[in-house]
Amino acid sequence: MRCEGDVRIKLSRAELTAAREAIELTPHFEGRREVRDTLRAAVRARSHSVTLEREVAERFVRRLVAFDLPTVLLRTKLLFAIQDADQQASEQQPATADGARAA
Repeated sequence: MRCEGDVRIKLSRAELTAAREAIELTPHFEGRREVRDTLRAAVRARSHSVTLEREVAERFVRRLVAFDLPTVLLRTKLLFAIQDADQQASEQQPATADGARAA
């Protein structure tokens, strides 16, 4: 199930630094610049929370080159955040007249 919206993740300082380095090694994808700018801004602001658009987060996690433990953890956290966003979106869908969830 694909849902629109944002994906939010909290990263440790090491994961955030590794993510910023990994984006430079990651093959080009639509939204790469947005991810790079978001990660750079989070490092500069010393913020550990990163918010990405759902579609961009999916593209990033598919292309992410996991070359060390922090990037593997980043990839795992992104996958879980996407799954959580799916679950929250399905819970927020209104029920139809017969009690089933709308598709």
